[in-house]
Amino acid sequence: MSNVVFFSFKELDRETVLTIKGRAVNIHYHNLNFRVRDLLKRWKTESSPMIRAAISTKLKGTSRTIVFVGEETHKSYWVPQEVEMTLEKGKPVYAIRLKGTNGKIPQCLTDNNIHVYAWSETTLQSLATK
Repeated sequence: MSNVVFFSFKELDRETVLTIKGRAVNIHYHNLNFRVRDLLKRWKTESSPMIRAAISTKLKGTSRTIVFVGEETHKSYWVPQEVEMTLEKGKPVYAIRLKGTNGKIPQCLTDNNIHVYAWSETTLQSLATK
C-alpha cells in the first residue's frame, strides 16, 4: 500500500495540522513527502454515525494513522474513535507531539501502547513512510 497517511488531531490544532499537510503534499518542500487524508473539513453535525462513516471513508486507501498530540488532544472525542477504527482495520497508529506542546497523552494511545514521538519533521517523515 502506498504512503497515504490519515491525520488525527484535535480541532484546536487545525491550523497547525493544515500547515503540516501543506508541506507534506508540496512538491517543492523536500523535508516532507507523502500523501494525506484527513477530516480537515468542518462538519455541521454531531451525529456520531455520520462522522464515523466519514472517518471510515477517509481511512480507505490509507496505510496508517498519525495522531498529532497537542495541548488538549486528550480531551478529543474523535481521536480515540479514529485510533480504534484504524486499529480495527489492522493498520498501524503512530503519534507525534506538535512542536512546542506538552499536553497530556490521550488515554487511547496509552491503552494501545502507542509511543508518542517528540516533534521533528524527520521523525514525521519516517513515521509516514515506514
